[in-house]
Amino acid sequence: MGNSLQDQLLQAGLVTKDQVNQAQKSKKRKPPQGKKAKQAARQRPVDPEVARQRAEKAARDRELNQQRDEVRRQREVAAQVRQLVREHRVERRPGDDDVAFNFQNKDKIKRLYVSPALHRQISARKLVIVNDNGSFELVPPPIADKIRARNPSLVIDLPDDDSPADDDPYAAYKVPDDLMW
Repeated sequence: MGNSLQDQLLQAGLVTKDQVNQAQKSKKRKPPQGKKAKQAARQRPVDPEVARQRAEKAARDRELNQQRDEVRRQREVAAQVRQLVREHRVERRPGDDDVAFNFQNKDKIKRLYVSPALHRQISARKLVIVNDNGSFELVPPPIADKIRARNPSLVIDLPDDDSPADDDPYAAYKVPDDLMW
């Protein structure tokens, strides 16, 4: 088994002695494929059109990577907000004594049914309304601040109690928050 493959093929009669000699000569004639070949490839002048296309492709790739990163960041923020809301929301149990709490969200009036105790807490700003993928949940103000830091559009800000104007004839008559129409 110490014979080379060429010797074994020669003994089997699959190749002739001339073919073996020709194969050995062609091995010796191959140009070197080492450092010199790589340096020669580097020194070749680059076509300006090819260089421009490479630069454009690199710019497109960078832009696509930035877009992917932004989408990934938005998903991460949405997941963080969802987790904050799920962990810290105030449970609302539907009952007969639920009161409608009306609030404004993106130029639309929305209604949230809560118990009278929760209604007082929302009015006193001890609870904050947060938009959780179309459903509205109640969370404590520190959690609402964390959500606001991530995505301010999800926190519903109730209007401040405006002090009446000096010339308002109805300034002495305050409208209660729980007024039922």
